[in-house]
Amino acid sequence: MSATDFFKRIFRDGTDIYYCNRWDVVLSCSKTPENNFIIRDEKEKIEIILDDEGKREMHSIIKNYIIKKERQIWQKTIEQILMDAFSEWIYNNIDGRPYMVYDIETTIADDPKNAEFLLGYAMYPIEDNKMHYEYISQENLPDFVQKMLDFNGYIIGYNNIRFDNPVCIHNTTKKQEDIDTINEKTIDLFVFLYSLTRKRLGLNKVANALVGIQKTLESWAEGETLWKKYQETGDKKFLEEFKKYCKNDVRMTALVLLYLLHYKKIFIEGEEITFDTDEFLAKSNKEVKEEKEENNNQQGLF
Repeated sequence: MSATDFFKRIFRDGTDIYYCNRWDVVLSCSKTPENNFIIRDEKEKIEIILDDEGKREMHSIIKNYIIKKERQIWQKTIEQILMDAFSEWIYNNIDGRPYMVYDIETTIADDPKNAEFLLGYAMYPIEDNKMHYEYISQENLPDFVQKMLDFNGYIIGYNNIRFDNPVCIHNTTKKQEDIDTINEKTIDLFVFLYSLTRKRLGLNKVANALVGIQKTLESWAEGETLWKKYQETGDKKFLEEFKKYCKNDVRMTALVLLYLLHYKKIFIEGEEITFDTDEFLAKSNKEVKEEKEENNNQQGLF
């Protein structure tokens, strides 16, 4: 019986109603000849008498409490559904291969060759069914790049084929072959979504639409401002806020990934677009394959 029906029955019929836990009466409810409503705590021997206004207020309080509890139990958010699936170790690999998700922060630049790496985060699924985050500083960037080069799995990001991967290499080894090596094993969610929709969708918009989460800062420029304040003052609160922003971007990217793996479809402008794992893997690395084919065709002309 719903909360509304429960109270309608008490208020209308005036029937004594008892709430029991096993054999013990916990609460009793009844109606007086004056049309007041009585709630008794049978254990503590406390009695509350409600007039019409009190009945309406009590009805509202209990109804809202029940609705809130039902939402917590039965109406999980998309984020909770995806994290439950993740914790059950359903998405600890992609097509049998391990993966890492990463994001970096840089100075603002149109060309990856001119962008200075500031900091980054990487996330790895680990054996206790959690997301393990690794902070990437300027000092340990070379070690992280080597880890990506050696990694025998998928490297996942958002626009990392065109930006994050080249920036990391230009700030360390400066070798084009290293960019190619990392790009070959990249799953770029921006590239994948563009291949489906032909729209250049930002991470914030996608994560908010699919999972209901957003960035912690309004713009990329705010992050660079935090970095400058940290450099000028040495106050680590600016650094920690900047790190929090980057780490949240990695979580957003990871949850978008889990959404795509879990549902294997998106809705855009009233249209449902579905895909399978093979299509997901092929289209998320489409730029690399197309560039290779174009280069091979050009070489065949000479």
